[in-house]
Amino acid sequence: MPGIIREQLAHALVVQRRTSKESRMGKGILLWLIGVPIPVILVLWLLFHH
Repeated sequence: MPGIIREQLAHALVVQRRTSKESRMGKGILLWLIGVPIPVILVLWLLFHH
């Protein structure tokens, strides 16, 4: 019986670790989508705005 509980606990920790990793990846992608286009737009605006 304790072996089953230990396996369930280990599985819960793996699932929790995976979801927190996915959440960090989602935040990274969101920040990249916000942060990368802004300098590109500014450079294009500076180059072509005459």
